Amino acid sequence: MQRHVCQYFTEIIVQHAPDEELDDIRKAHELVKQLNKFCSPLLHLVIPQLEEELRVEDLTLRTMATQVLGEMFADKGGADLLRKYPTTWSLWNLRRNDKSPNVRLAFVEAAYGLLVSLPEQRDFVEGPLLRFWPVPHFYLVKCRNPRCQVARSR
Repeated sequence: MQRHVCQYFTEIIVQHAPDEELDDIRKAHELVKQLNKFCSPLLHLVIPQLEEELRVEDLTLRTMATQVLGEMFADKGGADLLRKYPTTWSLWNLRRNDKSPNVRLAFVEAAYGLLVSLPEQRDFVEGPLLRFWPVPHFYLVKCRNPRCQVARSR
């Protein structure tokens, strides 16, 4: 079954060039998030595909992959995902230094969920975020994007 799920996602991404039809690609990424919540073992071959999307030059695909993986790592099974796919986690974390501000924003947007759901990774996630905002403590982060208004107190 894993092979068929992977084949489906590969076909969606390959058939729809990013400039043509982003809607189908977005739907496929949303489906990946839902499968992760309810049947994550089916995604065994899809996670490496998302990892490859983090490497592509296409800004839209790289941003979508950063968002989806960030939400998946922040989900309740994120700690398991992190252990099963350490190279995906490492590559995802490199998106904080991406050349595109859109991809960096997607990384920052996922940071709140990671801080909440993966407390053991707090220093790893919080440290790079402090680089973006030179304040002594990570109390308030405001981005132009309304989804990225994160407030946290110590």
